[in-house]
Amino acid sequence: MDLIIRRASLPRSASQHKEPVDIGIEAGRIIAVEPHLAASAPEEIDAAGSLVTPPFVDPHFHMDATLSYGLPRVNASGTLLEGIALWGELKPQLTQQALIERALQYCDWAVARGLLAIRSHVDVCDPRLLAVEALLEVKRRVAPYLDLQLVAFPQDGVLRSAGAFDNLKRAIALGVDVVGGIPHFERTMADGAESVRILCEYAAQQGLRVDMHCDESDDPLSRHIETLAAQTHRLGLQGRVTGSHLTSMHSMDNYYVSKLLPLMREAGVAAIANPLINITLQGRSDTYPKRRGMTRVPEMMAAGINVAFGHDCVMDP
Repeated sequence: MDLIIRRASLPRSASQHKEPVDIGIEAGRIIAVEPHLAASAPEEIDAAGSLVTPPFVDPHFHMDATLSYGLPRVNASGTLLEGIALWGELKPQLTQQALIERALQYCDWAVARGLLAIRSHVDVCDPRLLAVEALLEVKRRVAPYLDLQLVAFPQDGVLRSAGAFDNLKRAIALGVDVVGGIPHFERTMADGAESVRILCEYAAQQGLRVDMHCDESDDPLSRHIETLAAQTHRLGLQGRVTGSHLTSMHSMDNYYVSKLLPLMREAGVAAIANPLINITLQGRSDTYPKRRGMTRVPEMMAAGINVAFGHDCVMDP
């Protein structure tokens, strides 16, 4: 064996052993998990009873904005809309080197805490594609120890922002992995639905995955996840599409949700909730009672929908 980790505690769901175990590794693969493994290796690590798990995955992050808190000013209202406006104010001041440095610092923090895979959305509404080029360079540099997947994200709306769809296509051509969108930020509900259609059709043509910011709102009538699931089904994208946030679902009536969840399951659309951020951002217009901004995680899991948690933001607008 090349490596043995001694006295490791495993997650209860992953082990039949109640006591610590030794983990034997050869040629990059785990080949033995048992107490008091009768073998030796040139490298042995004593976990001393600490938890040993598979690496963590963050399926929703914004690495182009990370560690930019206070630039160019602090978000006074604490709302998503002011955060987006602040990012728009900062974009003209961005430099590629600063983007790379902040992202690399965050990658170090993430890996130190067990994160070895991150899906990061990267804004494509700047025609210079500074952030895209910066994060592609970061992806190259961190590849030996971190799987960084990038989503082409039209932060200001693919229809609302002039040239955003062309920019998105350019980003994909440069090597960005996934097609993103933000239908609830388009100017009308109809435009939001149209943005879902054109982005899903483009992804289907290119053989790409889709991950859309969807219904990050307290408005129960923001129902773009329904359109996303319908387009996924129409275009045969089952298993390749994700709806992120879905916070409007916390305000929808139960009858509508009883129709929506089976549609999502049938279309194979996954859901990514971002609890740390959305319980802070949502409900800002409420007096009392205040809504907490969490989508219907238990109900989606019970319906057979794949659900994950993302971090979304670290020290950004």
